[in-house]
Amino acid sequence: MNKSFINKQNGTKPNGTAKLLRFILMVGIIIIGLIEMSPSIKAASNHTYVQQFENSTATLSGKSVETNMYFTKMDYWNVEKATFNFNYQISQLASRQTSDITVSLNGIKFKSFRPQKKTGLQTEQIRIPLRLLEGENQLQIEGQILNQTGSKNYNLAQTPANWLTIEKGSNVNFEYQLKEADPTLHSFYDHFSGQDTIAYQHSRIVSATNPSGDELTAVMIALSGESRVITTENDQIQVVPMKHMNAQKDDYLMVIATYQHLPRQLKKTS
Repeated sequence: MNKSFINKQNGTKPNGTAKLLRFILMVGIIIIGLIEMSPSIKAASNHTYVQQFENSTATLSGKSVETNMYFTKMDYWNVEKATFNFNYQISQLASRQTSDITVSLNGIKFKSFRPQKKTGLQTEQIRIPLRLLEGENQLQIEGQILNQTGSKNYNLAQTPANWLTIEKGSNVNFEYQLKEADPTLHSFYDHFSGQDTIAYQHSRIVSATNPSGDELTAVMIALSGESRVITTENDQIQVVPMKHMNAQKDDYLMVIATYQHLPRQLKKTS
């Protein structure tokens, strides 16, 4: 069942602050009413979402090196598995040198490994401990060069320049179940603006089929506000007229229109 976010007006045209306050008040009252009237969205398994890091390709040098990446876990996910897909290259190592790489999440080290002694792109799939996940997460990559001094002994070596290259395309893959939406404005907004909801085009802003100038202005204000939370260049929230609304299960709709422009089924709920 879709969830709708409606701006209802009674035909009058208040100005300035009064108009804004009326908009906010009606939005809060109507969205709560609609969620309470509608069947809950049931939790479903086998959802997946790949979150790309915004970092571009980075080449690191120094005796010991480190870099940070950041990602988000939505609070309406019940995460079952999270995997860090790490793309990198190792270069400029001498025959008696090797390297160690350690991965930390939110300050806790949880994985160390030695890359293969080869040039070219390598990928390491690293399972992330779910207990370490927070809403906002900092993933830290630390590396060091080791110089072999005996059959099993290693010491920190003077590091060749640019020996660790972290390639663009590293990501975190989530497998999760969706938590049911609560009958609150906060819960609606979380789902509506969620990264997976937007990426899979389950969020849409709906305008009147033949909108007035005021309605178009309100739509553009809502769209510009939502655009600030979108973290990737390829994702966007669609704006569609009511006649092409085509609401499906798990869709979240922000409907912006005067009362007289609402379809009959939405007038009943408002």
